[in-house]
Amino acid sequence: MNWKDYLYFQKRDRVAIILLLVLITLTGGIYIFTRPQQKANKEEAEPSSVRVTTNTNTPYSNTIPTFSKQNKDKASDYPYQKKLETGGTVELNTADTASLKKIPGIGTGFAKRIVKYRNLLGGFADITQLKEVWGLDNELYDKITPYIVLVPQIEKIKVNSADFNELNRHPYIDYKQARVIADIRERKGRIESLKRLRLLEEFTDDDIKRLTPYLSFD
Repeated sequence: MNWKDYLYFQKRDRVAIILLLVLITLTGGIYIFTRPQQKANKEEAEPSSVRVTTNTNTPYSNTIPTFSKQNKDKASDYPYQKKLETGGTVELNTADTASLKKIPGIGTGFAKRIVKYRNLLGGFADITQLKEVWGLDNELYDKITPYIVLVPQIEKIKVNSADFNELNRHPYIDYKQARVIADIRERKGRIESLKRLRLLEEFTDDDIKRLTPYLSFD
């Protein structure tokens, strides 16, 4: 076989080869012309990104002090609460949450719980009732009591006029006790004194003792 036979192509083969060469040429040309443009764009973009963080005239730089100011303003809503020194005291029945937080060991959570429980009771009759506040254990109680004084100011429940819900809302009166008080009033009229409640099986001696400061029979 003559070597020229290897270089012979049919017409359709020649057309395919020509098309392939054209595609290769076009692809190479596109790559050559677009690469410098991409490089130029990249070079232009880099200074722009640098300006975002360094140029003080950009909007981004203006947000930095604004953000810091917002944080500062937010922090001022929760200023540091100076604690009482030894010998300083807070009156338990009149203190608000800010005053209670001055007591070493009392933060926002406990201050809110103390005020909430005080409102449910109608006022503290004895400092030891603080132990009934949720989460306030003996260790914390011993720590805070040197800073507390108590002037009993009790908002009493009017046994003969309070409705069932008002009776049942008090921490020392449960559902059955509130119901029996309401039933006695309805069937027999006024309840004259604690002696009447002592006769009821729903009330123990401890119940009567705890309730004594909080009930009015007027």
